[in-house]
Amino acid sequence: MKKMIPLYLALFSIALFLGMIARHEWRLAHSDSIFVRLMPADPRSLLQGDYMALNYQLYFSGLAPQDDSSPARSSAEVAAEDFKNKPQVLAYVQLDGQRRVIKTGFDEKILAAYPASSAKLILKNPNNSFESLYPAADSFLFAEGLEPCYRNARFAKLKVQANGQPLLAGLADENLKALNCEQRGEWWQGS
Repeated sequence: MKKMIPLYLALFSIALFLGMIARHEWRLAHSDSIFVRLMPADPRSLLQGDYMALNYQLYFSGLAPQDDSSPARSSAEVAAEDFKNKPQVLAYVQLDGQRRVIKTGFDEKILAAYPASSAKLILKNPNNSFESLYPAADSFLFAEGLEPCYRNARFAKLKVQANGQPLLAGLADENLKALNCEQRGEWWQGS
């Protein structure tokens, strides 16, 4: 029996990882796509290799959840009061006809005002600051030699569930076409 414990642990680990992969694949297939404009910075790290800091452009409106009797608050007041010690913040985004984010706010009235062209979006809040909010991942790692291709990235394609949970699905150019840099073939041969 004791000889079988490592086998059981290995099978459990494999099943766990396959379950995680299946869950992410299901999310990619069954979630809505939205596009967020990027202002990427392309740094290089000795340990990580080539990667891109995504710098999402979310076009915040600066309004926080409020009732009709309270006055509008500035983004600094919003950050100080509503984001303190919250690892994630629920935002509401308004989308254009191509599903690009054109406005982000924290008032649920965006969903009511634009029911066909709005969505929930959960933003990560690493620094308890309005300025550091971002969806999904804040950087994108890629293989050495793909920098010229990824230089064309202008939008992040996010797959967003109904509850607002985002997953970075890829990067797109100005025309919202997927970059697909890895499929170009020659990069891994050094040319």
